[in-house]
Amino acid sequence: LFFQRAPADRSLHIQHTITLAKDARLRFILASLGGAHTEHNIRSNLQSQAVSDIDILAYARGTEHQRIIVANEFDGSHGSGEITMKAVAAENATISLNGMIDIGPHGRATDTYLTQEVLMLDPTAKVDAVPGLEIKTNDVKASHSATVTRVTEEDLFYFAARGIEQSEARGMYVKGFLGDLTAKIADAALAEQIMAAIGGKY
Repeated sequence: LFFQRAPADRSLHIQHTITLAKDARLRFILASLGGAHTEHNIRSNLQSQAVSDIDILAYARGTEHQRIIVANEFDGSHGSGEITMKAVAAENATISLNGMIDIGPHGRATDTYLTQEVLMLDPTAKVDAVPGLEIKTNDVKASHSATVTRVTEEDLFYFAARGIEQSEARGMYVKGFLGDLTAKIADAALAEQIMAAIGGKY
């Protein structure tokens, strides 16, 4: 688990490079919650029968810019794993998600996929979700998807009709959207800390 939170006036560029030997397993979770300009570059290189599961959650608001680049690179056969990227952008913030599955010439029998989901809390937010897939061999299972969802006035009206204030409704959207990834964190105290930070940022 890598939990990153910086003041709104600070910029960060963080490189994560992981090499997985034969039969190795990786479970990597990144929670990126702030900074003026923040970039994470995560590259996981897999040898035969290695497994790389990477979850990304990000939240940007105000004038923040976040760019997250993630790649699973399969250099051996029978590798597997998934990349799941979820992000929320609000109030003129910018989020860019770049995900890549790269299966090399020796990556036969790889089974992998990439999912990107972005939630726009208002029309001023700017988002960019770019999934990539590069395959240099046969006999693989690989797929990717990207979805951008906007919270509409109709959505907020539904909450208002039930006596829920607009600001509270937006907070519920954020926590609900990102909460399924924090639920995967084995340490309950850390998961609670991250959810509290998400709520505090909102």
